Amino acid sequence: MNKILLASHGPLANGMKKTAEFLMGQNENVETLCAYVDEQSKDLPAMVEKWMNERNPEDQWVVITDIFGGSINNEFMIRAQEGGYWLIAGMNLPLVLSLWYETENLTEKQLETNISEASEGIVLCNKLLSEDKAEEDDEF
Repeated sequence: MNKILLASHGPLANGMKKTAEFLMGQNENVETLCAYVDEQSKDLPAMVEKWMNERNPEDQWVVITDIFGGSINNEFMIRAQEGGYWLIAGMNLPLVLSLWYETENLTEKQLETNISEASEGIVLCNKLLSEDKAEEDDEF
């Protein structure tokens, strides 16, 4: 079974899950880890260790962290070799939605495709508007 852990500094992971649920419906296979929001969540190594010990190792996990090189991503990177999970940094809604109901075992190539497609959704819209205007001007 595929499962997703959204992990972030502050409440981003919870907000991401709630937004995805709003768009796609509930998914019991998605969990969140929000660090540094209260006293208990300030001990990041303990939070990650607890998650590692409580998860079912037979499930295929995709851990998505908010930022590459941040403390949360680094904590999961320390354990990634032994962890038995895919680790992706750079959480965004298109990526989460692309994995929301994925049921087949994921491969590295599939995840790279999901990441690439999600990255294409990051666009400087003003530049597109300028290009569209330039094309319109060229037509006349």
